[in-house]
Amino acid sequence: MRKNLLLVCLFCTSSVALAQKKDLFDLLDEDSIASTVDANNVIYATFKGTQLINAATNETPGKGVLQYIIAHRFGSFGDDYLYNFFGLDNAQIRMQVDYGITNRLNAGIGRSSFLKIADGFVKYQLLQQKSGTINTPFSLALHSSINYRNAKYTDNINHYISDRLSYLHQAIIARKWNRKLSTLISPSIVHFNLVPTQDDKNTTAHLTLGGRYKLSTRIALTAETTFMSNNAYGVPNESGEVRHRVPMAIGIDIETGGHVFQFHLSNTQSMNAPFWMAQNPYDIRDASVFLGFNVSRVFTIKE
Repeated sequence: MRKNLLLVCLFCTSSVALAQKKDLFDLLDEDSIASTVDANNVIYATFKGTQLINAATNETPGKGVLQYIIAHRFGSFGDDYLYNFFGLDNAQIRMQVDYGITNRLNAGIGRSSFLKIADGFVKYQLLQQKSGTINTPFSLALHSSINYRNAKYTDNINHYISDRLSYLHQAIIARKWNRKLSTLISPSIVHFNLVPTQDDKNTTAHLTLGGRYKLSTRIALTAETTFMSNNAYGVPNESGEVRHRVPMAIGIDIETGGHVFQFHLSNTQSMNAPFWMAQNPYDIRDASVFLGFNVSRVFTIKE
Protein backbone atom coordinates (compact mmCIF):
# COMPACT_ATOMS: atom_id res chain seq x y z
CA MET A 1 0.00 0.00 0.00
CA ARG A 2 2.77 2.43 0.93
CA LYS A 3 4.62 1.52 -2.26
CA ASN A 4 1.55 2.24 -4.39
CA LEU A 5 0.95 5.55 -2.58
CA LEU A 6 4.58 6.53 -3.18
CA LEU A 7 4.24 5.79 -6.90
CA VAL A 8 1.07 7.90 -7.12
CA CYS A 9 2.82 10.81 -5.38
CA LEU A 10 5.81 10.60 -7.71
CA PHE A 11 3.52 10.53 -10.74
CA CYS A 12 1.60 13.61 -9.57
CA THR A 13 4.81 15.48 -8.74
CA SER A 14 6.27 14.68 -12.16
CA SER A 15 3.09 15.83 -13.91
CA VAL A 16 3.10 19.15 -12.04
CA ALA A 17 6.79 19.67 -12.84
CA LEU A 18 6.23 19.01 -16.53
CA ALA A 19 3.26 21.38 -16.57
CA GLN A 20 5.32 24.10 -14.87
CA LYS A 21 8.14 23.55 -17.34
CA LYS A 22 5.74 23.93 -20.27
CA ASP A 23 4.23 27.10 -18.79
CA LEU A 24 7.69 28.58 -18.28
CA PHE A 25 8.75 27.98 -21.86
CA ASP A 26 5.41 29.35 -23.04
CA LEU A 27 6.16 32.56 -21.13
CA LEU A 28 9.61 32.81 -22.68
CA ASP A 29 8.29 32.12 -26.17
CA GLU A 30 7.10 35.44 -27.60
CA ASP A 31 5.52 33.66 -30.56
CA SER A 32 3.28 31.80 -28.14
CA ILE A 33 2.35 35.01 -26.34
CA ALA A 34 1.69 36.87 -29.58
CA SER A 35 -0.63 34.17 -30.88
CA THR A 36 -2.61 33.49 -27.71
CA VAL A 37 -6.21 34.51 -27.20
CA ASP A 38 -8.18 35.05 -24.02
CA ALA A 39 -11.58 33.61 -23.10
CA ASN A 40 -13.23 36.07 -25.49
CA ASN A 41 -10.89 35.02 -28.34
CA VAL A 42 -9.15 38.41 -28.42
CA ILE A 43 -5.93 38.37 -30.45
CA TYR A 44 -3.09 40.17 -28.73
CA ALA A 45 0.32 41.58 -29.72
CA THR A 46 -0.58 42.76 -33.20
CA PHE A 47 2.50 44.97 -32.79
CA LYS A 48 5.13 44.74 -30.08
CA GLY A 49 5.08 48.45 -29.24
CA THR A 50 2.71 51.40 -29.13
CA GLN A 51 4.68 52.95 -32.00
CA LEU A 52 5.62 51.34 -35.31
CA ILE A 53 8.38 53.82 -36.20
CA ASN A 54 6.92 57.33 -36.18
CA ALA A 55 3.32 56.18 -36.49
CA ALA A 56 1.18 55.05 -33.57
CA THR A 57 -0.05 51.45 -33.52
CA ASN A 58 -3.29 50.09 -32.08
CA GLU A 59 -1.46 48.84 -28.96
CA THR A 60 -1.80 50.28 -25.44
CA PRO A 61 0.45 49.42 -22.46
CA GLY A 62 -2.28 47.72 -20.39
CA LYS A 63 -4.00 48.65 -17.16
CA GLY A 64 -1.66 49.91 -14.47
CA VAL A 65 1.39 49.90 -16.75
CA LEU A 66 3.64 52.95 -17.04
CA GLN A 67 5.62 53.24 -20.27
CA TYR A 68 8.65 55.43 -20.94
CA ILE A 69 9.89 56.02 -24.49
CA ILE A 70 13.00 57.89 -25.53
CA ALA A 71 13.34 58.61 -29.24
CA HIS A 72 16.34 60.01 -31.09
CA ARG A 73 16.90 61.25 -34.65
CA PHE A 74 20.42 62.00 -35.82
CA GLY A 75 21.24 64.59 -38.48
CA SER A 76 20.73 64.01 -42.19
CA PHE A 77 23.20 61.99 -44.23
CA GLY A 78 23.19 64.90 -46.69
CA ASP A 79 24.18 67.56 -44.12
CA ASP A 80 27.98 67.26 -43.60
CA TYR A 81 27.39 63.92 -41.93
CA LEU A 82 30.97 63.19 -40.86
CA TYR A 83 31.70 66.81 -39.94
CA ASN A 84 28.62 66.74 -37.69
CA PHE A 85 29.90 63.59 -35.98
CA PHE A 86 27.68 61.12 -37.82
CA GLY A 87 24.71 63.46 -37.42
CA LEU A 88 24.94 63.62 -33.65
CA ASP A 89 25.59 67.38 -33.61
CA ASN A 90 22.26 68.00 -35.33
CA ALA A 91 20.25 65.40 -33.44
CA GLN A 92 16.71 65.74 -32.12
CA ILE A 93 15.30 63.95 -29.08
CA ARG A 94 11.84 63.22 -27.70
CA MET A 95 10.81 61.76 -24.34
CA GLN A 96 7.38 60.31 -23.61
CA VAL A 97 5.60 58.92 -20.57
CA ASP A 98 2.19 57.28 -20.81
CA TYR A 99 0.01 55.20 -18.51
CA GLY A 100 -2.60 52.49 -19.03
CA ILE A 101 -5.79 53.71 -17.37
CA THR A 102 -7.52 50.51 -18.47
CA ASN A 103 -6.45 47.66 -20.71
CA ARG A 104 -7.87 49.59 -23.66
CA LEU A 105 -7.33 53.23 -22.70
CA ASN A 106 -4.08 55.10 -22.11
CA ALA A 107 -2.93 58.70 -21.96
CA GLY A 108 0.47 60.33 -21.97
CA ILE A 109 2.66 63.41 -22.39
CA GLY A 110 5.84 64.10 -24.32
CA ARG A 111 8.53 66.69 -24.92
CA SER A 112 10.61 67.17 -28.09
CA SER A 113 13.70 69.24 -28.72
CA PHE A 114 12.34 69.98 -32.23
CA LEU A 115 10.68 73.42 -31.85
CA LYS A 116 10.57 72.62 -28.11
CA ILE A 117 7.18 70.95 -28.61
CA ALA A 118 5.21 69.64 -25.64
CA ASP A 119 2.33 67.28 -26.38
CA GLY A 120 -0.41 65.29 -24.73
CA PHE A 121 -2.32 62.38 -26.20
CA VAL A 122 -4.97 59.75 -25.56
CA LYS A 123 -5.60 56.40 -27.27
CA TYR A 124 -8.57 54.06 -26.96
CA GLN A 125 -9.02 50.57 -28.41
CA LEU A 126 -12.56 50.78 -29.72
CA LEU A 127 -12.52 47.32 -31.32
CA GLN A 128 -10.28 44.32 -30.71
CA GLN A 129 -9.50 41.67 -33.29
CA LYS A 130 -11.19 38.39 -32.40
CA SER A 131 -11.33 34.89 -33.82
CA GLY A 132 -13.69 31.97 -33.32
CA THR A 133 -17.46 32.27 -32.95
CA ILE A 134 -17.31 36.05 -32.55
CA ASN A 135 -15.14 37.02 -35.50
CA THR A 136 -13.81 40.58 -35.72
CA PRO A 137 -11.21 40.64 -38.52
CA PHE A 138 -9.39 43.78 -37.38
CA SER A 139 -8.80 46.05 -34.41
CA LEU A 140 -9.67 49.75 -34.32
CA ALA A 141 -8.05 52.33 -32.05
CA LEU A 142 -8.80 56.05 -31.83
CA HIS A 143 -5.84 58.33 -31.19
CA SER A 144 -5.75 62.09 -30.63
CA SER A 145 -2.99 64.49 -29.63
CA ILE A 146 -2.53 68.18 -28.95
CA ASN A 147 0.86 69.79 -29.54
CA TYR A 148 2.20 73.08 -28.19
CA ARG A 149 5.18 74.83 -29.81
CA ASN A 150 7.40 76.46 -27.19
CA ALA A 151 10.08 77.71 -29.59
CA LYS A 152 10.19 81.45 -30.20
CA TYR A 153 8.90 82.88 -33.46
CA THR A 154 11.35 84.99 -35.45
CA ASP A 155 8.82 87.17 -37.29
CA ASN A 156 8.73 89.90 -34.60
CA ILE A 157 4.99 89.37 -34.09
CA ASN A 158 3.34 88.84 -30.74
CA HIS A 159 1.63 85.50 -31.14
CA TYR A 160 -1.36 84.19 -29.23
CA ILE A 161 -1.10 80.92 -27.34
CA SER A 162 -3.56 79.45 -29.83
CA ASP A 163 -1.10 80.16 -32.66
CA ARG A 164 1.23 77.58 -31.16
CA LEU A 165 -1.27 74.72 -31.09
CA SER A 166 -1.66 71.85 -33.54
CA TYR A 167 -3.81 68.73 -33.41
CA LEU A 168 -3.93 65.16 -34.68
CA HIS A 169 -6.97 62.88 -34.84
CA GLN A 170 -6.75 59.41 -36.35
CA ALA A 171 -8.32 55.99 -36.55
CA ILE A 172 -5.82 53.11 -36.48
CA ILE A 173 -7.10 49.99 -38.25
CA ALA A 174 -4.79 47.02 -37.64
CA ARG A 175 -4.82 43.31 -38.37
CA LYS A 176 -2.61 40.43 -37.30
CA TRP A 177 -2.64 38.03 -40.25
CA ASN A 178 -0.52 35.32 -38.66
CA ARG A 179 2.37 34.93 -36.21
CA LYS A 180 4.72 36.82 -38.50
CA LEU A 181 2.75 39.52 -40.34
CA SER A 182 0.80 42.50 -38.97
CA THR A 183 -0.37 45.56 -40.89
CA LEU A 184 -2.10 48.86 -40.18
CA ILE A 185 -3.84 51.63 -42.07
CA SER A 186 -4.51 54.95 -40.36
CA PRO A 187 -6.63 57.74 -41.86
CA SER A 188 -5.73 60.97 -40.07
CA ILE A 189 -6.62 64.64 -39.86
CA VAL A 190 -3.97 67.22 -38.91
CA HIS A 191 -4.82 70.82 -38.02
CA PHE A 192 -2.51 73.79 -37.38
CA ASN A 193 -4.02 76.96 -35.95
CA LEU A 194 -1.22 78.89 -37.66
CA VAL A 195 0.64 77.79 -40.79
CA PRO A 196 3.93 79.22 -42.15
CA THR A 197 2.61 80.71 -45.41
CA GLN A 198 -0.67 81.47 -47.16
CA ASP A 199 -0.01 78.52 -49.47
CA ASP A 200 -0.15 76.09 -46.54
CA LYS A 201 -3.47 74.57 -45.50
CA ASN A 202 -4.52 74.67 -41.87
CA THR A 203 -6.23 71.28 -42.10
CA THR A 204 -4.89 68.35 -44.11
CA ALA A 205 -5.81 64.68 -44.53
CA HIS A 206 -3.31 61.83 -44.40
CA LEU A 207 -3.24 58.07 -44.80
CA THR A 208 -0.56 55.97 -43.12
CA LEU A 209 0.26 52.45 -44.28
CA GLY A 210 2.54 50.30 -42.14
CA GLY A 211 3.56 46.76 -41.40
CA ARG A 212 5.67 44.46 -39.26
CA TYR A 213 7.15 41.12 -40.28
CA LYS A 214 8.86 38.88 -37.73
CA LEU A 215 12.23 37.59 -38.88
CA SER A 216 12.80 35.61 -35.68
CA THR A 217 11.42 35.33 -32.16
CA ARG A 218 12.99 38.64 -31.09
CA ILE A 219 13.62 40.53 -34.35
CA ALA A 220 11.11 42.07 -36.76
CA LEU A 221 11.27 44.21 -39.89
CA THR A 222 9.05 47.32 -39.90
CA ALA A 223 8.08 49.89 -42.53
CA GLU A 224 5.64 52.78 -42.92
CA THR A 225 4.71 55.61 -45.26
CA THR A 226 2.11 58.38 -45.11
CA PHE A 227 0.28 59.85 -48.08
CA MET A 228 -0.62 63.53 -47.92
CA SER A 229 -3.38 65.81 -49.18
CA ASN A 230 -1.12 68.87 -49.26
CA ASN A 231 1.51 69.51 -51.94
CA ALA A 232 3.79 66.51 -52.24
CA TYR A 233 4.84 63.98 -54.88
CA GLY A 234 6.86 66.68 -56.67
CA VAL A 235 3.76 68.80 -57.44
CA PRO A 236 4.46 72.50 -56.81
CA ASN A 237 2.09 74.74 -54.89
CA GLU A 238 0.69 78.07 -56.10
CA SER A 239 4.07 79.72 -55.56
CA GLY A 240 5.87 77.11 -57.65
CA GLU A 241 7.49 75.40 -54.64
CA VAL A 242 7.50 71.78 -53.52
CA ARG A 243 7.75 72.25 -49.77
CA HIS A 244 6.29 69.04 -48.34
CA ARG A 245 7.50 65.50 -48.95
CA VAL A 246 5.95 62.10 -48.31
CA PRO A 247 7.30 60.70 -45.01
CA MET A 248 8.55 57.12 -45.13
CA ALA A 249 10.66 54.88 -42.92
CA ILE A 250 12.05 51.37 -42.57
CA GLY A 251 13.39 49.79 -39.39
CA ILE A 252 14.25 46.83 -37.21
CA ASP A 253 12.60 45.95 -33.88
CA ILE A 254 14.70 44.10 -31.30
CA GLU A 255 12.83 42.75 -28.26
CA THR A 256 14.70 42.14 -24.99
CA GLY A 257 12.35 41.38 -22.12
CA GLY A 258 10.78 44.61 -20.90
CA HIS A 259 12.59 46.71 -23.53
CA VAL A 260 11.91 47.19 -27.22
CA PHE A 261 14.71 48.72 -29.30
CA GLN A 262 13.63 50.18 -32.64
CA PHE A 263 16.35 51.23 -35.10
CA HIS A 264 15.30 52.87 -38.36
CA LEU A 265 16.03 55.08 -41.35
CA SER A 266 13.53 57.76 -42.36
CA ASN A 267 13.28 61.03 -44.26
CA THR A 268 11.78 62.79 -41.23
CA GLN A 269 13.44 64.37 -38.21
CA SER A 270 10.46 65.66 -36.26
CA MET A 271 8.79 63.13 -33.96
CA ASN A 272 5.48 64.96 -33.41
CA ALA A 273 2.81 63.66 -35.77
CA PRO A 274 1.42 66.97 -37.12
CA PHE A 275 4.91 68.07 -38.17
CA TRP A 276 6.29 64.86 -39.69
CA MET A 277 2.95 64.15 -41.37
CA ALA A 278 2.02 67.54 -42.78
CA GLN A 279 5.18 69.65 -42.82
CA ASN A 280 8.00 67.26 -43.73
CA PRO A 281 10.50 69.12 -45.99
CA TYR A 282 13.01 66.30 -46.56
CA ASP A 283 13.50 64.52 -49.87
CA ILE A 284 15.24 61.13 -49.96
CA ARG A 285 16.68 61.98 -53.37
CA ASP A 286 18.76 64.73 -51.68
CA ALA A 287 20.19 62.19 -49.20
CA SER A 288 17.90 63.66 -46.55
CA VAL A 289 17.80 60.40 -44.62
CA PHE A 290 17.97 60.24 -40.84
CA LEU A 291 19.21 57.41 -38.68
CA GLY A 292 17.17 57.08 -35.50
CA PHE A 293 16.00 54.86 -32.69
CA ASN A 294 13.17 54.45 -30.19
CA VAL A 295 13.64 52.68 -26.87
CA SER A 296 10.63 51.79 -24.73
CA ARG A 297 10.48 50.42 -21.19
CA VAL A 298 7.39 49.40 -19.25
CA PHE A 299 6.85 49.30 -15.48
CA THR A 300 3.89 47.66 -13.76
CA ILE A 301 2.66 50.26 -11.27
CA LYS A 302 -0.65 48.70 -10.29
CA GLU A 303 -1.73 45.06 -10.63
